[in-house]
Amino acid sequence: MQLSWIWENLQGYRKRYILGFVLAVLFPLSSLVNPNFSRMLIDRVLLGGETELLVPLVLTMIAVTLVRTLMGYAMMGLFEVSSQGLVYNLRLKLYNHLQELDMSFYDRYRTGDLMTALTSDIDMIRHNVNYIFRTFLSSILLFAAATVYFLTINVKFTLVLIAVTPFILIISRRYIKKVRHVYIELREKLSLLNTDAQENIEGNRVVKAFANERYEIEKFEEKNMGFHDQNLTASYMWLRYYPWIETLAQSMTVTIMLFGGIFLIRGELTSGEFLAFSSLSWAVCDPFKQLGQLLNDLQRFFASANKLIEIQSVDPKITNKPNAKTSSQPLKGEIEFRKVDYRFSGRPVLENISFHIRPGETVAFMGETGCGKTTIINLISRFYDVNKGEILVDGVDVRDWDLQTLRKNIGMATQDVFLFSDTVDGNIAYGDPELSDEQVRWCASAAAAQFIDSMPEGYETIIGERGVGLSGGQKQRIALARALALSPPILILDDTTSAVDMETEKYIQEQLESLPFPCTKLIIAQRISSVKKADRIVVLKDHRIVECGNHQELIAKHGYYYDIYRIQSGIEEVAQVG
Repeated sequence: MQLSWIWENLQGYRKRYILGFVLAVLFPLSSLVNPNFSRMLIDRVLLGGETELLVPLVLTMIAVTLVRTLMGYAMMGLFEVSSQGLVYNLRLKLYNHLQELDMSFYDRYRTGDLMTALTSDIDMIRHNVNYIFRTFLSSILLFAAATVYFLTINVKFTLVLIAVTPFILIISRRYIKKVRHVYIELREKLSLLNTDAQENIEGNRVVKAFANERYEIEKFEEKNMGFHDQNLTASYMWLRYYPWIETLAQSMTVTIMLFGGIFLIRGELTSGEFLAFSSLSWAVCDPFKQLGQLLNDLQRFFASANKLIEIQSVDPKITNKPNAKTSSQPLKGEIEFRKVDYRFSGRPVLENISFHIRPGETVAFMGETGCGKTTIINLISRFYDVNKGEILVDGVDVRDWDLQTLRKNIGMATQDVFLFSDTVDGNIAYGDPELSDEQVRWCASAAAAQFIDSMPEGYETIIGERGVGLSGGQKQRIALARALALSPPILILDDTTSAVDMETEKYIQEQLESLPFPCTKLIIAQRISSVKKADRIVVLKDHRIVECGNHQELIAKHGYYYDIYRIQSGIEEVAQVG
């Protein structure tokens, strides 16, 4: 399975890889040529008196050496180009696949695990494709060719020489069985280590705010020690088998000297044949000496390949239907929920949710933490699919819309603001890179982001990773400008003004009321000031809608909304509201 997967990802480099393997076959076989000529030099020239063969044999050996050197150079070049091509294809395919996967996948997989897959796992694949596979093949061929060559010289001596190989193979097989799960666990330890480092670097402000550096160091040290210990476990396991394999492999050299001398004294070997045996002893010994590295790296390869195959085999749950509806015109912005239920990991999040939003309406959602407000907007954008019921946009079930069409018509500024390491202009125009400078500035103005002009390089200022260097309110305003830049028929604001002052919030609301394009607005907020002007306010509690109406109507009901209004207004009772 892993080999067919490698072949699939070698597309565009297969011919070079095959040619590299052809040279990998010829390269070890060429090692037998010069020892054979050396045997002829001893037996026929030095001892046999055929001096006329001296120059031709020496020149031939020099030519063979040069050809073998060029062959090795070409072989390594072909394998390097092929393996780097494989890495390029594999990383690109994996990254593209990650873009297609839906939110449920990212709910299950750790960021550090995915980063490990994109870096160290792929590099381990490259190392095996470039070096281990050809070395493994060369070692087998070299041992087999040397054995056959030895058999043509002296069968009895050859059988004595290779008598230990079955024992080496039995020990190696036992080692492979025991070590496989160790390397799977080692890969998992590395993933945990990367996850911990990624979370700590990303959350360094929180760590420093709580003066928790010592705790984080200890936590990382624990993960680091786990990876360290697992590496030692793998090493110790090999060390348990290494003495046996190494001793048996080294015994071949001793066998050549001991039994070769005996056969030479008895006249069963000529001096040239003895020289051929001794000069090629490495051909039967070295493959077994390299066995440890080859087996270890092969097990690492299988662990990494299995993880990459696992990720690539995950099919996105949110996909386009074959006849998905598209539209070249902006949508109207009509939204309807019909008896929608949604569960996450078996827990109810939304139950029997129904409402209808007309195009151009402003509807706000309020409720206690965890009541499902953010889930509603995630379902509209089809980041998740409902378990029951329907969600319609412009009268069409969101599951029937083309995903690109649906999401291009929704501008979203979420409570978890993410800004890219790019210019301010690049972040605002992220959804439409062709946006003019004037349009970018208008979006920033509408989002009350005039602070951009006072930044060192204005709109060309590079924003640090995740918006480092900006306040929470500044990040929220750039995120709002980014959402407005799409001129979306549906605008979703999830706690977008929670980090700005009241005056700025009022300015933003005024701008949103007079947008130069038709827009249905969905607002999630906890501040009464953020929702009181909405056409309707939907209040959720215990995963259901418990109240619905405008500000005046909900105050009159004396329910959940009224209680929040009293708390935020700092009054005990409200007799009437004008």
